[in-house]
Amino acid sequence: MILKIGAFTLLFAFCCWHRSLAQSNRKISGVVTDTAKAAVPHVRVTIVTGKDTSSTSTDENGNFSFSRISADRFSLQIKAVGYNDFVADYTFADKEKSKQLGAIRLTMSSQALKEVVIKAKPVPIRYMQDTVEYNAAAYRVNEGDNVADLIKQFPDITVDGEYNTKVGDKPMTKLRVNGKDFFTNNVKDFIARLPAAIVSKIQVIDDFGDQANFTGIKVGEPIKMLNIVTKPGMNKGAFGGVSASAGTNDMVGGQAQVNLWNDNKQSSANLIANTANNGAGHSQTFMAGFSYNDKFGKNSFGGLGYNFGDNSAAFNSEQVTQSLNPGGNFTSDVKSAGNNRGANHNLHWNLNYNKDNRVTIQTNINATYNYSTNQSSSLVQQSGVLRQDVANNNGSNNTSPSVNGFIAISKKLRDLKDIISLNLSFSVNSTSNSQHISTNTFYYDQVTGNLLKDSLLKRDVDSKTNSRNFSLGFNYSVGLKRPKDTLARQSLNLNYNGTAGWSESRVTTNVFDNTTNRTFVVDSLSTLFNSITFNQTLGLNYNYSSNKMRYNIGLNTNASMLTNHDLILQQTIVNNTLNYSPNLNFSRTLSPGKILSVNYQGATRNPSLNQLQPIRNAQSLQNIMIGNPDLKASFSHNLSANFNYSQKSGRTLQVALNASTVQNEIVNDVILLPDTLNTLKQVTRYENINGNYQVNGNYLLLIPFKQNKYSLTYSGRVGFSNRIILFNHQQTSGKGFNLSQQLSGTLSLKKFRLNTQLSYTITNNNNSGASPYGLFQSQPIGVSQVSAPIFFRTETLGALLTGALNLEKLRVNANVNYSHSHNNAPVGQVVQSNNDINLNLGGQVTILKTYFTDFSTAKRINYGYAVPVPSPLLINIGAGKRFLKNQALSVAIRGTDLLGQGNSLMRSVSGNTIVDSRNIQPTRVFSINLSYNLSNFGGQNVRVNSY
Repeated sequence: MILKIGAFTLLFAFCCWHRSLAQSNRKISGVVTDTAKAAVPHVRVTIVTGKDTSSTSTDENGNFSFSRISADRFSLQIKAVGYNDFVADYTFADKEKSKQLGAIRLTMSSQALKEVVIKAKPVPIRYMQDTVEYNAAAYRVNEGDNVADLIKQFPDITVDGEYNTKVGDKPMTKLRVNGKDFFTNNVKDFIARLPAAIVSKIQVIDDFGDQANFTGIKVGEPIKMLNIVTKPGMNKGAFGGVSASAGTNDMVGGQAQVNLWNDNKQSSANLIANTANNGAGHSQTFMAGFSYNDKFGKNSFGGLGYNFGDNSAAFNSEQVTQSLNPGGNFTSDVKSAGNNRGANHNLHWNLNYNKDNRVTIQTNINATYNYSTNQSSSLVQQSGVLRQDVANNNGSNNTSPSVNGFIAISKKLRDLKDIISLNLSFSVNSTSNSQHISTNTFYYDQVTGNLLKDSLLKRDVDSKTNSRNFSLGFNYSVGLKRPKDTLARQSLNLNYNGTAGWSESRVTTNVFDNTTNRTFVVDSLSTLFNSITFNQTLGLNYNYSSNKMRYNIGLNTNASMLTNHDLILQQTIVNNTLNYSPNLNFSRTLSPGKILSVNYQGATRNPSLNQLQPIRNAQSLQNIMIGNPDLKASFSHNLSANFNYSQKSGRTLQVALNASTVQNEIVNDVILLPDTLNTLKQVTRYENINGNYQVNGNYLLLIPFKQNKYSLTYSGRVGFSNRIILFNHQQTSGKGFNLSQQLSGTLSLKKFRLNTQLSYTITNNNNSGASPYGLFQSQPIGVSQVSAPIFFRTETLGALLTGALNLEKLRVNANVNYSHSHNNAPVGQVVQSNNDINLNLGGQVTILKTYFTDFSTAKRINYGYAVPVPSPLLINIGAGKRFLKNQALSVAIRGTDLLGQGNSLMRSVSGNTIVDSRNIQPTRVFSINLSYNLSNFGGQNVRVNSY
């Protein structure tokens, strides 16, 4: 009996010991992020189990873990400077040995902290998967600087004079603040209005979309998103302003805009009304709108908005186009004048629902109505290979209502491992256009230059288009067994997307009989057809993501079916294609600050209806367009690789490689044909070709000194390209080496900034950029140019010096910009080179605290342009007074272009064509302006120098 009791006791003790051992082997892990889903490193994480307490810190990627946990229940506490405390209780399930807590998001604290002196040097740049983070404390921020002034100091990010922002070559348009949508979500609208003083960090994020952020499955090409992380307590404010002005150019008007922001709650209203004489006539602007966004209940966020605009403007311009072709030069001088007016209404509504990050629903409805009128006249004088003049008069009316919307639903299933997503969208569009066109063509003898004949053609062209589109998307993600790294997730994903579309198009052309002034319908210039399209994509891919690596590999199958019925010719065109496109996305953190990513994407692009229609479109008499029903869909290959490396000192190295090519690319086949008077007209058809490609390598090296007080940047691009075009049914290619080198230096002190830059660029083929149908896009052809297989080689040398002095009572900005461009053409062809020197000096002086005077001067020295314009000297001066305690109210009198020498001049080079253009308008104006600037953030008045 005693032996039995002893044995039972030993067995019971062993079981308890075994269970205790099993429990003590339990472990947990998680990752700490901010509201923008960026990792928060070096944060203290504490776990409390009964009376026992243990702490650790997150690593560079925000990860943490605890092991040897014996209790069934535990509490987790996270505290970080600038964030609200996080406290949560958790429980282990029976036999659960490992618990993955997922992403724990810290919210910004709304309470301002006492001043803390930080002796450690802030790290300027931190690279993470899909995110580049800039620490505002590592850069120079002066009083009155806006967010744009801060961003301009970051490497590889450019901000132009109109606040268009680019990361490398990619535009950055989507904006969030503290990870949340911000008013219009447009970067351009707010980086000049928000003060840099409220910024803690700036994050540039590769955004794959909200659904990808929910599922963790990131496929395809991301867009660049800017996220502003504010300092504690600075996530609310009121900003905007009110102004009124009047001037000697019949200018009368004003504008008001108010934005009220309190974290989730965002309200805005704006009103603009202006009229002025621009030299060609009067221009008028009226705009009004409002928006409201807020959190509804615990899990919903949404809002609505409305905008109205009515703009009209007279214009008077001149444009000279120089084109090259095997027969010689072709020059076209176009003088045009007229008046444009447009009105638009836009109403939008959205609602987002997110419950515990397990279920999300996104909805959006957008309705627009646009109306426009145009009255214009132009005289085109053409010389060279084609001697011909054209006088055009055109009047048109256009209306285009549209409604579109979508709903997307995602839900996590089965212990959060499986995810199902469904999205539906629709669009209804209609356009109606009525044109009255009068074209008088003058034909000349190519040898003597004598006028042979003039031909007058008057016609009315009425067109109507209606379209309906519906799409359905479905994705099912199966969570696979977790690998040894418990922070990782792997899944197998099946996705389907189908789109159905229906459209009807009608074009009716009535030509006037010049003798009787009666009209008759021309069937060859009229069309009536409807079309039905089906596009379906089925994809299967494998996805793996962890704290240091993410990759996705898969295969997509795309089936496209198009049926087009010509109701006049009683013909039917059927175009069906089937393509396979692999996809690959790879990103790995090699070590803190070192990120490597590789992406490949294939895409199918179908020909448009106009490219398929075998009908002569002769609305432009010098460029007759004819479709090709035998066109095949094109398929593009795009490969990119990026390596980013940064040190705590701020030294940064960026290297990128991009390559792309297109199979069956759709291009224009340009044919020049003699007419009855032995002059030339152009016929454009569409064909498939192979052989276009481009390969580019980009690099940037940034070396800062003394906490970014001084910095040196060397960047460049090296690439090769091949461009093929068709001319007179002959295929011609231009292979080119492209080189761009830039060396810049920055001196940033508390009161003084200086930037220098030297650049040298060689461009072959002068590619106008990616086209909707492939790598290259043939230059649009109209009455003012003739296309040909001639390629320029352009060399550009540039130098820039800018400086800014910011004292308490004196602010001065100055810059000197020199640019020389030389275009090399084939032997026997003559192309003008151009030079530009721009000198600018401006500033503001404060007198007796509240009085001020501002000035700006600009001297432009230019030559080598086809449009004859002088080198202007512009002088602007103003004086005024500020009122109120915060000096937010001001009144000023200004004189603009006191010498009356202002003119606009612009040159663009593309393909075989150089275009010089200018607008003709007076710029000497004297005006009076009254304005009130509202800029209050976190309960403090924060001055912003510019809007």
